[in-house]
Amino acid sequence: MLRHSLKRIRNAVLTKYPCRKENVTTSSGEVWDDPWQAAISKTVILEHTRSKAVEISVDWKYVERLMPKKLIPDVPNHDTYPTPSGWRPPKPRPDLTFYVERNRDHLLPLYLETRRDQLDPKTLEFEYVELVLVKGIHGDIFECEKKMREYLEEYLHHPIATHVDELKGFIRIKGADRAVVEQCLYDFGF
Repeated sequence: MLRHSLKRIRNAVLTKYPCRKENVTTSSGEVWDDPWQAAISKTVILEHTRSKAVEISVDWKYVERLMPKKLIPDVPNHDTYPTPSGWRPPKPRPDLTFYVERNRDHLLPLYLETRRDQLDPKTLEFEYVELVLVKGIHGDIFECEKKMREYLEEYLHHPIATHVDELKGFIRIKGADRAVVEQCLYDFGF
């Protein structure tokens, strides 16, 4: 059955494309011995494999402006600080054993994290608590945690909970608002 269908294909190819007559036959003369070889011309294969390098001149000025910038832009200059959004430029590096690095937008790396807290026995629902996450801390992270805890407890007049992850370089703070932690870092000189 396969042999008959291949013969029909061979006859159709020969009648449709008479110029391919020499390409359809193989060394034994039968199409079903190697149908792929019969379907592809040897001259076509040689033409496709012979390639030459062609240099095309392209005007890259339109593409380059779409590419991301590799350098962080300079700190913007404003007339007054803090700006209406509350942003302040970084001060010269303070003489401390730790350093809080700003992100590429020149903002302090403060993030809010919501976690489940305790189960309320009356409603049997979990209470949620907001944690402030300070990332990008380099140097003595435990000294940073100690100084931040002292500052925040003195400012808020109640104890706060902290968690230090030395390997990832961040501190979680429970019991203080993000704006208060931001003010603490600004007062330290970051």
